[in-house]
Amino acid sequence: MTLVQRQMLSLIRSALHGTEPEADLFAGTPDWQAIYDLSVEQAVSSLVTDGIDRRPADRKPPIAQLEPFLADTLATEMRNDAINRFARGLFHRLEKASVTALMVKGQALARLYPLPLHRQPGDIDVLLMPADYPVARNTLLPKATSVEVEHPEILHQGMTFGSIEVELHGTISTLMSVRLDRRLSALMEDMFRREDFRSENFGGVAVRTPSLLFDAIYILTHFLHHYWSSGVGIRQLIDWGLFLCAHSDKIDKPQLESHLREMGLFRIWQTFAGLVADRFGFPAERLPFHSDRYRRKYEGILRYIFKSGNFGKNQPRADKPQNYVRRKIYSFWHLVVCDRLRHFPEFPAESLRYFFGASHYGLIRLSQGE
Repeated sequence: MTLVQRQMLSLIRSALHGTEPEADLFAGTPDWQAIYDLSVEQAVSSLVTDGIDRRPADRKPPIAQLEPFLADTLATEMRNDAINRFARGLFHRLEKASVTALMVKGQALARLYPLPLHRQPGDIDVLLMPADYPVARNTLLPKATSVEVEHPEILHQGMTFGSIEVELHGTISTLMSVRLDRRLSALMEDMFRREDFRSENFGGVAVRTPSLLFDAIYILTHFLHHYWSSGVGIRQLIDWGLFLCAHSDKIDKPQLESHLREMGLFRIWQTFAGLVADRFGFPAERLPFHSDRYRRKYEGILRYIFKSGNFGKNQPRADKPQNYVRRKIYSFWHLVVCDRLRHFPEFPAESLRYFFGASHYGLIRLSQGE
């Protein structure tokens, strides 16, 4: 890793664990503009600001260099506050429509951060059973200010309400492996059937969130979906590390291990558990199945994460050809061959498995003329 990357990780560890950043990493005059630019790429500028705040007063950057960090942090706080207020009304409306909806990922996980308003927010993700998906869609669409193209084959609908984006998910589809998707879907269906939910209080409105077992797996597979496709940032790994550390004592570990092995994820889980302990300072004893046996993979994984940027922010992608045949060849090459096999050095068996999985889904879409 570069010095700037190591400095940013040190500031993030400081923010997450209340420690002071390593002084030796900041000897001389740090390039604060480069640290800021990298933190923006990774959607963690507010966390980095919190880390800077833990440095001695005489070692903080000059106010002119600190201003972008402070401005981002203020904007993040305001954005989170607005999304949380909107979420209250959103889930209240779905409840009135007799829809069982779960908030997944971002806004629910933000509450695990030392300063919840400092997790840079994205959209509001809503997980539903297939039977509830059309009801939720029809309930919300009339109020949306803009609507994305629906993906009915996976029951996915994105829509925007002013500046706030909402995504409805009526299925779980990683597009990585048929076996993985089937196992995840079965786990999801069992959770809904047993109503094995948790609840978060958003300003007096109880918002359902998934069970601990489901969330532990789902947060990681969401990260993996983007890791093996367009790109992903470190924010998702931080989410997962915070979640595991907060709930480790309450997770049914024998059941979790059984599911991970059935899904073919156990080795990947161990790899990333080791990485978040080693590079983000999460205590190994709080990370189920932690192992450092795969530490040789960490550099390659982080190299790609820093190169891709949050959700592929830095990934160069040319415009797709207009010709149908050429467009399909382009999509297969980039979305199947390049994306699925780029991690072969770190994960050879998994990359081949996900290559064939992506090919399977690609052929289905091709047969449907998409």
